[in-house]
Amino acid sequence: MLSNIELILLSLINEKPSYAYELEKQIESRNMRMWVKIGVASVYQVLERLEKKGLLVSQREKEGKMPPRKRYHITAPGRKALAEGARRLLSGLEWYYLDLNVGLECSDLLSEAEIAACLQKRLAKVRSNLKRLRELSRAEGNHASGNNANAKKFAKKKAIIKNLSLFREAEENFLQAALATLANNGRQE
Repeated sequence: MLSNIELILLSLINEKPSYAYELEKQIESRNMRMWVKIGVASVYQVLERLEKKGLLVSQREKEGKMPPRKRYHITAPGRKALAEGARRLLSGLEWYYLDLNVGLECSDLLSEAEIAACLQKRLAKVRSNLKRLRELSRAEGNHASGNNANAKKFAKKKAIIKNLSLFREAEENFLQAALATLANNGRQE
């Protein structure tokens, strides 16, 4: 079973054979770090691992005075593994390992006022993130794409932004309710 980062890299290379640096730029431009943990150094390590598994092949290429670079291409087994991974992730159900839940569980030593202050800070960050997601959604809505590959890419990106927005909206609602409960507890004392 492939990890999420392995699948992301296979997907990007399936779209277009690329150098590691190009992949890093794609990850940045698509704001992928908002929804998947991908470190810069791990991109290079994972590419090597995928190549050892036979899911990618690389070709050394030299352009002008630049040092030779490896351009990665997906193999037939790589496409098969990518499709299987997409099916698994689209049809499966994951658990949510959220830092918020760990913080709530570990909050026994904090006063209700401290918890409320922390949740207020988090709420501000959630709202800021929601604002950013809405801006991204509007920007994606303004893209008119001519060919089918671009249309599919923009549809994927818009769906991911919508999914992230819905999760953040649910978190915003939870935090507002938790803060209201803490405020009511404070009034009852």
